[in-house]
Amino acid sequence: MCFGAKAPNIVYQGPSQEDIDANQASLDAFQQQISDQQSQFQSQLQAQIDQANQDTEDLQARLASEATAAAAASAAQQNTAYATTVQETAMPEGAQTTAARTKKKTGTKTLKIGKSAAPAAAGAGLNISSGGYA
Repeated sequence: MCFGAKAPNIVYQGPSQEDIDANQASLDAFQQQISDQQSQFQSQLQAQIDQANQDTEDLQARLASEATAAAAASAAQQNTAYATTVQETAMPEGAQTTAARTKKKTGTKTLKIGKSAAPAAAGAGLNISSGGYA
């Protein structure tokens, strides 16, 4: 052991100012790149939303015009149909018609339901055997 030696001098030395500046510049560049990407994405997304809204408006307008045309065609067809059915007075051959419903033939009824409460008591009408099984 050395008793006469001095204790070592420990000095903490962190990164240099150049390293700190380089890291800060890298972080600033990264932040700018993210900001540019976000603004580009936002503009693309807004363009897609605007296009979808325009397509929806066009589709609604087209459907409205088709509905109007279909309603006019339906009204014209109904008017024509009523005019032709009035002229048709004779029943065509093979036409299906409705007739009165005939009563269904049923057999005799075998189930008889008692109307009084006495025979319908608990166990009434049951055939309970008392023999053979224990």
